[in-house]
Amino acid sequence: MPPLNALKAFEAAARHLSFTAASAELNVTQAAISHQVRTLENYLGLNLFNRAHQRLALTNAGKAYLPMLTTSFDLIGQGYKEIITDKTSTHLNIKAPSSFSVQWLLPRIADYQKQHPSIDVHLSAQDNDIGFFPDAFDIEIRYLLEPCLKSDSTLLFAEEIFPVCSPELLAGPKPLLQPSDLANHKLLHINFYPEDWAMWLAHAGVIGVNSELGHRFDQSMLTLKSAIHGSGIALARSPIVNHKLANGSLVEPFNIRLTSQGGYWLTTKSDLTTCPHVADFKHWLLQECHIS
Repeated sequence: MPPLNALKAFEAAARHLSFTAASAELNVTQAAISHQVRTLENYLGLNLFNRAHQRLALTNAGKAYLPMLTTSFDLIGQGYKEIITDKTSTHLNIKAPSSFSVQWLLPRIADYQKQHPSIDVHLSAQDNDIGFFPDAFDIEIRYLLEPCLKSDSTLLFAEEIFPVCSPELLAGPKPLLQPSDLANHKLLHINFYPEDWAMWLAHAGVIGVNSELGHRFDQSMLTLKSAIHGSGIALARSPIVNHKLANGSLVEPFNIRLTSQGGYWLTTKSDLTTCPHVADFKHWLLQECHIS
C-alpha cells in the first residue's frame, strides 16, 4: 500500500490539475503537496504528471489512477461517517482549528446548545490535518491565507493583528506610551506566525526594536496566556482575542492594527436541504460573525 498522505495529495492535485488548489483543499503548503506527489511517483516508479511550461497534465498512468483513488476516498469517508453516526439521533459534526475552537467558538456555542438541546455537538479541534475523511464533518472551519476555492465556502471574518498585554504590565514601571517603548519589554511570538512582529513593527513605523528576540510558543493560546500573566507583549489576532479584551484580562496599548492576509472560512459538507440542523447552525454562526 503506498503512503496514504501521498495518495491523498495526488488525488487532490490530479482532480484540480493544480498543486495550489490541492494545497488549499487539504490545508497544507504547496511544497508539501509537491513533496507527497514526488514520494508517490518514486514509490510507484512512474510519472503521474507531465510538468511542462509550469502547467500540470496527467500521464496515462495518472489518468488511470485518479478515478480509482477518488472512488476509494469517497467510500472511506462515507463508511467512516456511517460508523460514527447514530441514525436515530441528530449529531452535528464540526471540525475547526484548535485556537478558534478554544478562544472563539467554545465561549459562544453554549448559547447554540441551549437553543437546540436535541442536537449533540461533536467538535474536533484539528490543526493542519490533511483530512482523510472529508465527508465526516457537517461543518468545517478552516484558517487560510488565500481565499477558499470551494463554491460552498463563506468567509467568516478576516483578521487584524495588534499588540496586547496585561493591565498590570501596562501600569507598571516601564510604560507603553508609544510603540518604540516595546524595546523595554519581552516580545511574545507564535511559531506559526514568525513574521508577525516584523510586519507589525514595519507597519507602525517602529525602528530600534529587534523583532527576533523574546519568548516563543507553538500555540496562540499559550502566547496569550503568557501575556495575561505579564511575561511580555503578544501580538493578538481579532476577533479571536476580543473576549479577552472585553473581560479586561488583556488590553491594547496602541491603536495601531495591521490587516492580516488570513481569514477563517466556513464550509458545509452536508446538503443543507436535507440537513436542517446544519443549516440552522450555519445561520447561527453567521449571525455570531455579524454576517447577514
